[in-house]
Amino acid sequence: LVAAELGGAFSKEGGGVYTWVKEAFGSRWGFTAIWLQWIQNVVWYPTVLAFAAGALAYLFMDPGLAEKGSYTGVVILACYWGATFITLAGTNVVSSVTKYGVLLGTVLPGIMIIILGLLWLDQGNPLQFMAPGPDVAAAAKGAGETANAHLFPHITGLGSVAFLAGIILLFAGVEVHAVHANELESPAKQFPESMFLAMIIIFFLFILGSLSVAAVIPAEEISLTAGLMQAFSQLLDKFHLGFLTPLIGLLAAFGAIGGVMSWISGPSRGLLETAKNGEIPPFMAKTNKNGMQVNILMIQGIIVTLLASLYFVMDNVSVAFFVLSAMTITLYLSMYILMYAAAI
Repeated sequence: LVAAELGGAFSKEGGGVYTWVKEAFGSRWGFTAIWLQWIQNVVWYPTVLAFAAGALAYLFMDPGLAEKGSYTGVVILACYWGATFITLAGTNVVSSVTKYGVLLGTVLPGIMIIILGLLWLDQGNPLQFMAPGPDVAAAAKGAGETANAHLFPHITGLGSVAFLAGIILLFAGVEVHAVHANELESPAKQFPESMFLAMIIIFFLFILGSLSVAAVIPAEEISLTAGLMQAFSQLLDKFHLGFLTPLIGLLAAFGAIGGVMSWISGPSRGLLETAKNGEIPPFMAKTNKNGMQVNILMIQGIIVTLLASLYFVMDNVSVAFFVLSAMTITLYLSMYILMYAAAI
């Protein structure tokens, strides 16, 4: 709602949250907001590309690869730098890749996993999320009680709260595209409409899609990076469609890469506005012949490369994924506090 309102109100200006917060609190706070949005995004790239690596493992018919840090790190670096060089070709190229990435790599697999999940339910198969986990079962047995599944998350400390905050990442980012609002024919009308359309699609795809995964895979066995493909593999085998698993892996990876491309140009575009206004060193305002912020993208790539090295040094891929996700959420929530304050 806030992104739709501010995006419509300042639709004739670029900069996104930089412009919104600057109008309310001055250029330095505006810079802080866009920097937080940019840096959280840089931290997020390795997490979403780790998901792409997990999906590609199923394309190669070797699910075990998804748990290997070196494999995940190499895929992250290859995909990220490939996406960066495609982004340098200009906005038109990026929009084409992201459009098909969303349709073929996110919407199509999302609809498929929901349909397969409904078929799983219709055939009377057990719903794994309704079964108590091993910890709950052990605690109930010790207390001499019957174990029951928790329909609501079991909050055991700050770690649990941090995990729940990850849900915010489902919707986080809808405001990023405000930097392109002035490229629309009727931004004041079309930008809010696109916000609501995105919200509806995200809600149904992620909620129902996640339920389908949780229905098939026991909670303690779900991989943070390859959970979707675990569910696809089991469901497709169940309905004798296992030959489609590699194709789904390819599509899911393509969707993740398309998502990264839509983000590579977004927040860094807002940072470009701050460079033009003298908030950061002038050399970062340099653009190539396609109007893309080349120096910012290169610096961004170096930071992503350093963060991706976590996957080479940490034994557990899911732990590296969670550490980076928690960092992303913390930085992003700080930016949203400024965005909401600017709206008020």
